[in-house]
Amino acid sequence: MSARILVIEDDAAIRAMLDRGLRLAGHVPTMADDLAAGRELWGDAFDLVLLDVMLPDGNGLELLAERRAAGDTTPAVLLTAREETQLRERSAEAGATAFLSKPFAYDELLACVSRLARGQ
Repeated sequence: MSARILVIEDDAAIRAMLDRGLRLAGHVPTMADDLAAGRELWGDAFDLVLLDVMLPDGNGLELLAERRAAGDTTPAVLLTAREETQLRERSAEAGATAFLSKPFAYDELLACVSRLARGQ
């Protein structure tokens, strides 16, 4: 199943890998390289959001909490290089659907995306 995916990630290499890989898997990704661009793009047009936690202009958890407070239920997968129990807990509290630590296995990410695109 094809999904429209917003990717908010500041690392250009990871963004390029996700763009290429998601397209090859049949998805339609839209890229944002910081919180401001992600905030502007995020809306009802996406089936899924891949969201980096640490962005140059803010914290992805804050954006997620804003969207949840506004009633947005779009599944959101948090991506972060930080592997802390407290961060996982804060992610769940902010409304994250899933959490992947960098570096993540691309197959793991794709399985998560496919599962969420099917509504599971």
